[in-house]
Amino acid sequence: MNMTEFNYEFGRVAPKDIKEVVLGEQIGLEEVIAVARYNAKVGFSKKYIDRVNQCRRLVEKFSDEEKAIYGITTGLGENWNRFISKEDRKIVQRNNLLSHACSLGESVEEECVRAMMFVMLQHLGTGHTGIRLATLEQIKDLLNNNIVPFTPRHGSVGYLSLEAHISLVLIGEGRAWYKGELLSGKEALEKAGLTPIVISSKEGLSLTSGTTSVTSLAALGLYDAIVTARTCDIAGAMSLEVLKGTLMAMDSRIMSVRPHEDQRKTAVNIKKILKNSEIVEKYKGYRVQDALSLRCIPQLHGAAKKILKDSLKTLIIELNSSVDNPLIFEEGEGGEALMGCNADGSYVGMAADSSAIAITNLAKMSERRLDRLVNHHISELPAFLNKNPGLNNGLMIPQYAAAGIVGEMKILCHPATIDNFVTCANQEDYVSMGYNAARKMYEVAGLAKYVLATEFFNSSQAQDFYGELKPSPITAKVHDLIREVVPYIENDCNMQPYIEHIAFLIQENMIVETVEVEIGKLEI
Repeated sequence: MNMTEFNYEFGRVAPKDIKEVVLGEQIGLEEVIAVARYNAKVGFSKKYIDRVNQCRRLVEKFSDEEKAIYGITTGLGENWNRFISKEDRKIVQRNNLLSHACSLGESVEEECVRAMMFVMLQHLGTGHTGIRLATLEQIKDLLNNNIVPFTPRHGSVGYLSLEAHISLVLIGEGRAWYKGELLSGKEALEKAGLTPIVISSKEGLSLTSGTTSVTSLAALGLYDAIVTARTCDIAGAMSLEVLKGTLMAMDSRIMSVRPHEDQRKTAVNIKKILKNSEIVEKYKGYRVQDALSLRCIPQLHGAAKKILKDSLKTLIIELNSSVDNPLIFEEGEGGEALMGCNADGSYVGMAADSSAIAITNLAKMSERRLDRLVNHHISELPAFLNKNPGLNNGLMIPQYAAAGIVGEMKILCHPATIDNFVTCANQEDYVSMGYNAARKMYEVAGLAKYVLATEFFNSSQAQDFYGELKPSPITAKVHDLIREVVPYIENDCNMQPYIEHIAFLIQENMIVETVEVEIGKLEI
């Protein structure tokens, strides 16, 4: 697949609107989310089927010729130098799945398992892996019947273990959830009307190789991170407005003399969102300058979005790559198997490490703004945004929770990919640790929306104190969207469900969509 021909635009389609993904061409993050989160069906195009079958014929040819080719006629890992007889190859491939299924602990989330199966199909169907179509059909059937293999989340240096747990179910081993029950792999298949398959030459290697888990978790996390980053401009604008901030810091002349494109675009977004705000107009020049959490919105938001966009380029390439080892090529007389290591997770792992830092910085600034909103010494609004102090704590404690979440995010920002271990008797003397990077990035992206939701919770409450003085039409629309479920907090109550609802609005991109209906596409 030629990536130079793929013009990808984030958000080109809403994942929830995708009902089926037919593999055969390039895919983006939206397709991963559609299948993983919204249970879109998966199909194969004729192009996909033809290239899989054509490549498999080469593997069978190599096997018949008994050439020494890693994973086809040899053992795996340090056993690369052990020739495996034709009659034993099915045993070796099955043993590869059984022996590799040793990650531990609780299972990864259902959407993560589904994402991994989908990415397996995408990676293994590139026409360079030599896997059989029947094996890919079995993975597809697991997805389309919502059979979710039990996949322990701890114990990966970049690949192998989690993929093996998924693959066990294909052959009737392992465990899987089906219709709310955790069953043996064989029982889950039977209840869905499926039967175990017998894997063949190279397949036990291909199923556990590659960057499946790294790419899958990073794709889920990055999608959420970019949605959150776009929503951050709206949150920042709402807070700046009710904190009587100035738009001077968004002036195009300031942006022009430090021409970072993402900084400029962020400033444009803020100005568009706050256009025609009576609050902004009344308090124009109210302070000589604002605190950094307001004044630096273009700089920090822009820097974070640049990192996320760079990571997006990496993920799109990775999603549409061949990442097995060896890779099969038709060039030359009778085809050729090349041993290399496209299975290495460094590209995605480093992107995940840096993306975790970027999204945590956005949350860090959001927490500072939401804290200013409840601090009457700074906001000049009622203390903790509460008209009835004494008996009520108001919005005091949500800031505590946001601070705790940002603290948790900071812990998860230590780079994983700088770590290293030696495995496989020094045959693998370097490992990417990409899985740990992707895992923590997925977690960080999931936490960020709660901090941002708390900021919206506070700024919506603050907006209600301005009486007849109207906010911008755009922030008023966001306020109204939130107020459809979240009431003005008059007296103390359980606020957790309300903040969770706003977090849901963020994750489903509904706040961004509400704004873009009014002012067009936000710059990113």
